[in-house]
Amino acid sequence: MTGAIMSFVIDADIARSSGMTEHPVSSGARKLLETVSAGGHKAAMCPALRKEWRDHKSNFATRWMASMVAKKKISFIAPDKKIKTYIENHVPDGNDKEVALKDSHLLDAALSVDKIIASNDEKARVVFCKISEGNGEIGTILWFNALTDRDFFCSTLMSGGFIPKNYYLCPD
Repeated sequence: MTGAIMSFVIDADIARSSGMTEHPVSSGARKLLETVSAGGHKAAMCPALRKEWRDHKSNFATRWMASMVAKKKISFIAPDKKIKTYIENHVPDGNDKEVALKDSHLLDAALSVDKIIASNDEKARVVFCKISEGNGEIGTILWFNALTDRDFFCSTLMSGGFIPKNYYLCPD
């Protein structure tokens, strides 16, 4: 991936928490957004994610988004709903299904671009890893947390380095 322009699906929780404070969550989210922009990469947004961003973005994320739109670095996509349909048909009713359906649009969007999601929602990540046992396509998606994976995201991923299995949405 070195030198390649990548498209990231960036969850609205990153937009909401990216602020100007040095709190680890705020600074991690901000650094992730800055790294995507500085690297010339793109963000991909489906209609559901775009609405979440509009409803929850911070002042920093508002400026970041405006800058990315001006640079034509936002891809507005309309992915199919394969993962959502899979969840509806194959995941038993309960908490896991509820969590997965709430964020299924992130996976559907990621499968339409470069299969990379940035989100701080570890609960959703765990559920998707569990669900990937029955759907191998989910296991091809990378998931990064702006707080715990910030250094890896900003250095190794952006330079095209090796990505260990633990960043993929697959069972351990």
